[in-house]
Amino acid sequence: MPLFLQPPPVDVDRELAAMRAELSEIRASMRDGWLDEVRAEQVRAIVRDALADSSVRTSFSDGASNVGFDSQGAYVRSDDGLMTLAINICDQVRFVASSAYGSPSGPGDTNTRWGLENKLVFMTAMGTIYDPSLTYLAAVAYTTQSNRFIEVPGSLRVVYAQLKKDLGEGWNFGIGLLNVPFDVESEYVGSSLLTSGDWSIFNYRFGTGKQPGLGLRWQGAKTKFYSATYSQINSLDEAWNSNGNLSFAFAGRFDVLVDGSWEQLARMSGAPDDPHGIVLGVGACMSNGRAQNPQPPPDTVLATPASQGVTADVRILLGGTRLQAQGVWMRDPVGAPELGWYAGANVQVTAFVAERLEPFMEACWMGDVPVEWIAQAGTNVYFDNPHLKLTLKAVVPFGGGDVNGIRQIAGGLGIATADNNASFIAQLQMKY
Repeated sequence: MPLFLQPPPVDVDRELAAMRAELSEIRASMRDGWLDEVRAEQVRAIVRDALADSSVRTSFSDGASNVGFDSQGAYVRSDDGLMTLAINICDQVRFVASSAYGSPSGPGDTNTRWGLENKLVFMTAMGTIYDPSLTYLAAVAYTTQSNRFIEVPGSLRVVYAQLKKDLGEGWNFGIGLLNVPFDVESEYVGSSLLTSGDWSIFNYRFGTGKQPGLGLRWQGAKTKFYSATYSQINSLDEAWNSNGNLSFAFAGRFDVLVDGSWEQLARMSGAPDDPHGIVLGVGACMSNGRAQNPQPPPDTVLATPASQGVTADVRILLGGTRLQAQGVWMRDPVGAPELGWYAGANVQVTAFVAERLEPFMEACWMGDVPVEWIAQAGTNVYFDNPHLKLTLKAVVPFGGGDVNGIRQIAGGLGIATADNNASFIAQLQMKY
């Protein structure tokens, strides 16, 4: 072959070096791309965490996530909605000025007193367990004065501990420490939803309180009833004992909604834009003492072994105005100075005269007691309804004598025990 037709010699070393350089470039580009993908995934994870945190933080305004605040208080909810917890705290601080003369402690002692007190701290936890049809309610309270539910002041007391099961078609079953259904106010948990920020004088005198028991409730479009059985009635004892236990104790209440809606009754005070309505109600209680349990003497604070009674009431709802009247015939009520049958009546009127101003008046009568008439009148000022309310009222017993009964109602109402006394009360209520 001619020399000029032969291929040039191949530089193997140079070719290998070029191939190695190209391979290094390919590897470097692949490594950088993989690192970019890792960085991108890390960025995406950070964004997801930030969005999740933002969702939790905005839950306080949109109410759509698992932690937030609504009309029931602060809440925590599981993703599936089966487990829920709502926490609510109510604090009532009041100034009381009570003036009286003719004190039982002796002449010259007018028994005039005034001062501030942390009247009530009420803390509740409520929600659902396992499924939405199973609900619970637990509450503890501290008060400086004895009232319808706390006989020993100055310490935290368990006032509610109950479970309820929704059985469907308007039925539900409850067990635990329950309100005893009887008068209008036995439907409320705590006093914060009541007009005067406290249980009424009528409830102090004739209310059946609460007890451990079993209850069955039904609510339809126009009627509802609630009945339950207990160990006692008209007692704050939370446990059975051989001296006070009864052979039978029962209470029940039946309501008919002539007009309006059941939602209007969730609070005692109306609202200016509420529709009109009429509600009729009746209640009854019956208990029977055992022969081996002797009847306690009249001067004790123990429950009587055989309390019975009937009550009837009407509520007329006229938007922001509400009229309420109750009558009762009851044996051995807690407000009685001695055992026996007593009659009573109560009239209450509330009306919004402005968007945030609600005057009210209540007059209660109880026959055959030293002070038969006790009235209170005042006004509520709502700064942030339902969270902040100021109540200004006067409580006036009419007639001479000790206003206390078996339950020592005077201090809880803010009045003294002496004759012819009257009190002015300014109470600030915060509820969140």
